[in-house]
Amino acid sequence: MSSRSRRRHSRSRTAESGEAPRTNPLELSSRVAGWLVLAVFLGVIFVSPLPLGANRDWAWAPILMVLGAVGILCALGLGDVAGFRVEEDERWPLLALVVCFLLFTFVGLLQMSTYAPATGSSPFYARAATLLGQAHAAVPSLSVDATRNTLLRCLACVLIFVISRALFREPARARLLVIAFLLSAVAVVAYGLLQQSSTGGCYVGSLLKKQGEYTNDRCLMSGTFANSNTFGCFAGMALAAALAWMFQQKRRSRSALHRDDANDGDRFFRGLDGSVVILAALALLFVGTQLFSSSRAAFAVTVAMVIALLYLSMRGRWRSRGQVARAVMIGSVIGVLVLAIAGGAMLHKVSLLSDSSNFNRAYIWEASLRAAQASPWLGWGLGTFPEIFAAYQPDAIVQANDKAHSTPIELYVETGVLGTVPGLLMFLIPWWVCLRGALKRQRQRHLLVAAFAVPGIAALHSAVDFSLQIPAIAFMSAAFLGMGWAQTYQRGASRTGMQREAFTVREG
Repeated sequence: MSSRSRRRHSRSRTAESGEAPRTNPLELSSRVAGWLVLAVFLGVIFVSPLPLGANRDWAWAPILMVLGAVGILCALGLGDVAGFRVEEDERWPLLALVVCFLLFTFVGLLQMSTYAPATGSSPFYARAATLLGQAHAAVPSLSVDATRNTLLRCLACVLIFVISRALFREPARARLLVIAFLLSAVAVVAYGLLQQSSTGGCYVGSLLKKQGEYTNDRCLMSGTFANSNTFGCFAGMALAAALAWMFQQKRRSRSALHRDDANDGDRFFRGLDGSVVILAALALLFVGTQLFSSSRAAFAVTVAMVIALLYLSMRGRWRSRGQVARAVMIGSVIGVLVLAIAGGAMLHKVSLLSDSSNFNRAYIWEASLRAAQASPWLGWGLGTFPEIFAAYQPDAIVQANDKAHSTPIELYVETGVLGTVPGLLMFLIPWWVCLRGALKRQRQRHLLVAAFAVPGIAALHSAVDFSLQIPAIAFMSAAFLGMGWAQTYQRGASRTGMQREAFTVREG
């Protein structure tokens, strides 16, 4: 008799005798430690948006230290013993992702090295030596400290992706990530509403958001973020997560909804269970607060991604064209009502598009591309956009500017061609994997839809702004991409569990 058969017979004898199975203390302690590791990681996800989106050194540096400790524990097998197992069908995408990561890290390190070839920064270092009498040895980066800090934040996102891929193989655990994100979004929105009613939304903690001349004491809603556009993007991400889960909950009750003796009204109200109502209320809360932020780009990309989310969620599940028409009608009515209630600031901001002073972003992009062409291969150094933009700032822009308002353009300015290509692929490869999983999977599809839509909103918004450069949004996007990657390939225990259930059914 094989060892597996002996263990099976031993378990059956224990069950027949009524004895409680003996628990191995080492196994129990390992399991408890694994849940503690998971709890700490989810705690990081929950907390990261609260301190100004972790966009200060005092906020993201401790988070990075905690992530390092969690990563070590996961590598020791405490999070999930099979967490780092690589399936056969994910080898090539994972290899491509690792190569892109190594290339991007190499470019970042090379920018701080004196072994790098001469780049556009050399004249600036020579000029500094002439004026000051001494200067740092010429390197591609205009600020070694800024490059090091930015590279550390990028590595933190990679570490979050790796940990998320290891921890969220099981759908039950993956849903905990969605819950942690939604709870964090509720806390951010609640704080924004409180500040809006108490201080007019002009303070985030002790930070005064007002810059320049203001004609009133009210500012655009920004939650715990210092920037309302970033908050609008974050609210859109939370809306996508809530909608993806809500459609899954509706699908679970389809057996009760589609009985032959039930009319359309009965089906509708039977589908309104507690979880669906809560998720629908959260969705309305998030879309309302996004409109209060009056971020035009965030609203536009959220609408586009929600349409994609609805298609992926309901793909192959519509029973009739009437259902599609009713869904479109209900969604349109709700959208008009929310826009009428909370969209005043948004509509006012849209009306300002005809003002020529609102086209400054085009001037910024043009100046940024001119700066990038002066050092096209290695760029000016990660995190050094404010330094180089000051030398190329056009006369049409009077105020100081430290962002390109386009993450791909800013990445091109800071890392050149050699860093931009692998840097973009580090996001696009996992995003494509999540999309492929959402198109192919039927069970637990909402997790993959959320993994595609939540980072997708941040990425599309960052094409015309800088949301992904806010650590909290980048951390959240990396976590969902890692979860979606794990769910796409159905690795390890999930597949073994399904095989075990099928075996049990056959034996029964």
